[in-house]
Amino acid sequence: MHLPYLSTSALLVLLSATSQTLAANYFHGITASNSAPNSGAYRCRTQAEWNDLARTARSNGFSSLRILGFDCNALDLASSAAASAGITVLAGIYFSNLSWAVTDPPRSESRVSDIQGTVAANLVQINNEVQVFRAAVGKYGAGRYKGLTIGNEVADDPGLIAAKVADVRGYLGSIGINTPVSTVHTWVAVRDSPQAFCIGDFVGANAHAFYDGNVVGGDAGSFLFNTVIPSLRRACPGKPIIISESGWPSRGGSNGRAVASPAEEYAAIRSLNCAAKNDRSVNVYAFEADDQTWKGNDNERSFGLFGKVRFEGDINNAC
Repeated sequence: MHLPYLSTSALLVLLSATSQTLAANYFHGITASNSAPNSGAYRCRTQAEWNDLARTARSNGFSSLRILGFDCNALDLASSAAASAGITVLAGIYFSNLSWAVTDPPRSESRVSDIQGTVAANLVQINNEVQVFRAAVGKYGAGRYKGLTIGNEVADDPGLIAAKVADVRGYLGSIGINTPVSTVHTWVAVRDSPQAFCIGDFVGANAHAFYDGNVVGGDAGSFLFNTVIPSLRRACPGKPIIISESGWPSRGGSNGRAVASPAEEYAAIRSLNCAAKNDRSVNVYAFEADDQTWKGNDNERSFGLFGKVRFEGDINNAC
């Protein structure tokens, strides 16, 4: 049988269609602040804003949202939005020993390990929010949740963090909720304290090449998959790995070789997405959904992706 002759223009159309079919976002999910984007002060996202965010995430190829805390009724609002969009939620219980109002927190959730409180000082809050999570599972179903994390880069004794993770795992299991439970810390902390940070159902690690200072944006993916992930696998052999944050700022000061700029942010996200294609066993969450201008400095304010970095027809076609 002879194949029909294809003109050059027809062949290009066919190849283009094939390329579009194969195009993919290899990030598993995206992390989102509970605050609305580009707000000079911390302002809770509304249900409509969560809905829009979840739809945007899904349409750009993400299959999960990560939230860092339950303030602003975020677990319920984000879960409702995720359910409507057909994506999951990686839920995080966040705690601090500071008495700041949600309208004016001091700095980014992701870089506050120096001001977070201890597990003991926040025990009542943690236990209460475990009950909030229990209720959410009853409302939205266990399948809506990728996992539950207890703390984000908590500045407490690693053993005490591990003990609380084990406590929450045991409690949820005893009532028939088998959602994977862990904590999240920097990849360096996990590497250096595996006896504590490998105890959960998965390894949760934040890994930003920008903060290494020796990596340019275009090498962010190589840094993550050739340096960070092998270190985590050696520290926690056999454990599933979730990279709960990885991104690059578009503004602010440089950090050694790492330059904060729109071009470098784009290069980093493209590099991370393509590197993730080669190892689908690791779930990588891009950081973060949108710029958060209430944060403490221009680097922290400018990790946002939607509205700045184009995924469909661009990042998702790069590899």
